[in-house]
Amino acid sequence: MELLLAQEEGRLSDVRNFYATVTGAELNVAVGISRLGLTARYMTRLGADPRAERIRAFMKANDIDDDLVITDPEHQTGCMMKSKAAPGEHEIYYFRQKTAASFISEDDINSLDLSDIRAVHITGIFPTISETAEKACRRLIQRANDEHITVVFDPDLRGILWTTDKHALELINEFAAKADVFLPNLNEAEKLCGLTEPNDIADHYLNMGAKKVVITMGKNGAFYKSRVESGIVPTFRADEVVNTLGAGDAFAAGLISGICDELPLGEAVVRANAVGCIQIQNNSDNSGLPTMQQLREYMLDHRFVVEHCNEF
Repeated sequence: MELLLAQEEGRLSDVRNFYATVTGAELNVAVGISRLGLTARYMTRLGADPRAERIRAFMKANDIDDDLVITDPEHQTGCMMKSKAAPGEHEIYYFRQKTAASFISEDDINSLDLSDIRAVHITGIFPTISETAEKACRRLIQRANDEHITVVFDPDLRGILWTTDKHALELINEFAAKADVFLPNLNEAEKLCGLTEPNDIADHYLNMGAKKVVITMGKNGAFYKSRVESGIVPTFRADEVVNTLGAGDAFAAGLISGICDELPLGEAVVRANAVGCIQIQNNSDNSGLPTMQQLREYMLDHRFVVEHCNEF
């Protein structure tokens, strides 16, 4: 979606100057994957409007294939506004309902050629915006499972969209059980299953059917567990925390990159922690995502000072 970033502090309704760019959890992940040297393909529906043109240009600039993007001239492209504020205190407003993306369908998924796809990334945001999006996401997971494609599912709970919707929570848990990698943060996991200890949370979802569980824990790093391995990976030092909103997407990009490079799960989580820590030192949701060379240099410079990581 288009992102309008306030260029001055204050309520969104009072701000006069905005900077237009592009965001979206799934697109942020695609940017991160592309910068780390993998081929990213992004599927959605966009309107026939200037916002869509901006998004396509952004995808092209970041080497993200748009051959799966469907133009829907009957509906507008989504938008998001974000205020200028201290990390964690931003005012955010979405224009997401009944946009082009919300009309994605099972037929769109059935027409996909998945023969060259190694991993599918889905968040819990998208299937909650409409019934057709829910069915489309369910069908995509089914196809990926049938074709032995790794499914990475990030619940990415957004209280602005919904908070205690029972159906939405049930839907997230349904998708988590079908994922090869379930990727919640600690607060999300507690809301979804009522458990607070990472090991208990992981066991809960492994018993439901997930193959691997990775739980991000902010300054405390990340906990991972599968049927054969488990551990805690500390995070890296952030010299300056500027914007935490893109941290989870950056982590997901690093993790997927590691999985596609066939790293052991623990090593993939190390990479994911580093990518996340780099991104939170940048203002936009995706501008700081590193290349592989930048990632390696950062990990060499910061690996042995993880105990001093700033809280975020």
